[in-house]
Amino acid sequence: MTLEVTSPDDAAYDDIVWDGLVHSYRPAADWKTRVSPGLKFATAADDEIDPVTFEVLRNRLWTINLAHGDTLTRMSGSPVFQGLDFNMSVLTEDGEIVMSAPFIQYLNTGSPLVVRYLMEKFSESPGIDDGDVFLASDPWIGASHQMDVCIAAPVFIDGELFAWVSNAAQQYDLGGIVPGGWPQNAPDIFSDPIVFRPFKLIERGVLRDDLEQMYRRQSRMPDMVALDLRAQLAGCRFAAGRLKETCEEFGAATVKAAMRRILDNAQAAFARKLERIPDCTLSEVLYFDEKLPGDRTTHRVQFNVTKRGSRLIVDNEGTEEQSDGPNGFTFMNFMGIVLGISGLTLLHEHTFSIGGADRQIDFRPLPGTLTCCDYPAAVSGGVLNIISAFERLQNVFARIMACDPETKQDLVVSGPDHPLLVLAGMDDRGNAFGTAMLEGAGAGGGARTHADGVDSSGLSIDPLIRMPNVEETEQFYPLLILYRKEAEDSGGAGRWRGGAGMEVAFTPYRSLGIEAITNAGGQGISTNQGMGLFGGYPSPTAHYQVFTGTDVDAQWRAGRMPRGVDELSRTEHLRLRAKSNGTPLAAGDVLMLVVCGGGGYGDPIEREPARAARDVVNDYVSRAAALEVYGVAVREDGTVDEAATAARREEIKAERRTWPPAADRFGPSPEPPSAPATGEPPREVHEYVTARDDGGRRVLACSRCDTFLAGYHGGYKAGLSISETSVEIIPRGGDPRDFLDEDMVLRRYCCPGCQTLMTCEVARRSEPMLEEIRFL
Repeated sequence: MTLEVTSPDDAAYDDIVWDGLVHSYRPAADWKTRVSPGLKFATAADDEIDPVTFEVLRNRLWTINLAHGDTLTRMSGSPVFQGLDFNMSVLTEDGEIVMSAPFIQYLNTGSPLVVRYLMEKFSESPGIDDGDVFLASDPWIGASHQMDVCIAAPVFIDGELFAWVSNAAQQYDLGGIVPGGWPQNAPDIFSDPIVFRPFKLIERGVLRDDLEQMYRRQSRMPDMVALDLRAQLAGCRFAAGRLKETCEEFGAATVKAAMRRILDNAQAAFARKLERIPDCTLSEVLYFDEKLPGDRTTHRVQFNVTKRGSRLIVDNEGTEEQSDGPNGFTFMNFMGIVLGISGLTLLHEHTFSIGGADRQIDFRPLPGTLTCCDYPAAVSGGVLNIISAFERLQNVFARIMACDPETKQDLVVSGPDHPLLVLAGMDDRGNAFGTAMLEGAGAGGGARTHADGVDSSGLSIDPLIRMPNVEETEQFYPLLILYRKEAEDSGGAGRWRGGAGMEVAFTPYRSLGIEAITNAGGQGISTNQGMGLFGGYPSPTAHYQVFTGTDVDAQWRAGRMPRGVDELSRTEHLRLRAKSNGTPLAAGDVLMLVVCGGGGYGDPIEREPARAARDVVNDYVSRAAALEVYGVAVREDGTVDEAATAARREEIKAERRTWPPAADRFGPSPEPPSAPATGEPPREVHEYVTARDDGGRRVLACSRCDTFLAGYHGGYKAGLSISETSVEIIPRGGDPRDFLDEDMVLRRYCCPGCQTLMTCEVARRSEPMLEEIRFL
């Protein structure tokens, strides 16, 4: 059910006990008063640091983080690590992130929570000493989920705690009722992989063998886990050693001054950008499917971001209460999503110094909800919903950035969800195997204000994400990949289209048995993947499809390698749900995974016809979609039929003229207080909306035809015309009724004056018009 409560006032919210037991751990303002007096902080810093030295040290910390990541990939035998499913950070002595790395952006944002928990709870006993290394996989303290194991090491200089280094990385199997650690049928934490609250694994430089044996005992693949664990420990040891060497070379007080300036510069830049944005509240509603496999209902999630002055306030009012099943995540991820997006968008030039953004953001999620789960919720299998929420919140930040000409040029539209595929089974020698197939990393990027999204760019959550090499995958596991190719109509349509995603197919090879486990977040399988912006369409659904009893072996014997599943004969065709715990794959069966691209930007009929035609020739857009959505008629020779294109685009506009007013569909909105005229010149606050004076008041109007849409404090969508249709009109879109009983619709809103398509939303038909932005 949807929450009926309102956000608590400041006093009530401050009374919530965030201790890491039921609610997540959040250090109180006075947490340092509970640190042992025996733990001395190194705080001495030079008053001044010259610009050249500062830049050298800033880049030194950056290269330490990059080499930290390289250490993990070189030491680990895990294809998951080869796909860069990790992140690492350098933190101040009291736990601010000075700099993270360009890997998965939300993954190690829990490190400040972990190290502050250690200092608050463990500094007296068992103590924090030089050479210690701690491990934590508790999602209510600082792990994204149990498989994203956090390793943290203190760095001491002359007996004082100078800094921390940390990494968090996805380990394949740490137990639980399903191989791999993503149990989709877990009703609560007790069916998930085991939770490890923080403990000291290395004591004064010596690995605790008893604790490592306890840790490995939970896994179906203890040797792989041991290698991954050693890679993470080696990464922290490397980073700590390089940081100490840097202090020896430049002096600890100089390095400390550089760390402080990095944070101060990032904070100041973040604040300056926010100050240029008009005060406003932005909201984004999305849905999580399937709290448990077979559930045919949706579950509402809402993010609200209020910008006032140079600060952001982020809450989750409007989000459903948590329920049974792996359908939510903890506070660490709520915070991590916001900070990760901040680093990618408003702080991209500050080398992921997200501690600077953290100083300017107030996090106010309600505990016990899907985006701030309380113990004992099942959260391991719900980790893909973190990515879904990350991508959708990226559009909120894009709307913020669109209000300022300087930041607008940097915005990127939401990318797609990540449809995870996990394989587990036995090879022909009787050896157990398991892996997360990272071909989903071949997603396309979201569109930009001036260019298409990058095709097969990878997920925006991880700037350096990569797919494993085909030969390496086939070397490690009993399967053969038939093909990998970019998928037609997989990016969201728009003036600038989303990048194309990836289609991959494989079959078992020399296997005694394989089971496929699916785990997709949001509504990536039922309705759409990446959401468009400013009239851009969403990208279509991802697909897990199984073709049984194919003739692939006969085609090989004939010397042919199929280039598409349509070239195969088959006995049966199955489309798997977003959450499933094991579909057997026999010899001759083929599994196809399709992961799409990002959302489009702007009205599709504003796309240059020559670009649409080139997309058709290059198989990025189908001829049918070019005509139906872009309004571009492409001849068989790949050229544009100018007359047919003009006629089709006029036909699209004529159809939009028949759309009824949104106020007729939803009823009139309450009229907010009128905003007085400011005397300021008109200001773009949206690709197609301008804030301007109209006599004695400030209003929102169409920037193309100047049609009045709403008062300045009102919702501009209330002044638009609306079309409400099935999401199946999205090119390559599927039928949500295959998976859902609820009626999901695509709503498109256009200007009633010039018929420019201004925004789209996917919602339950029963939902009111979704709030997008209100200026304060």
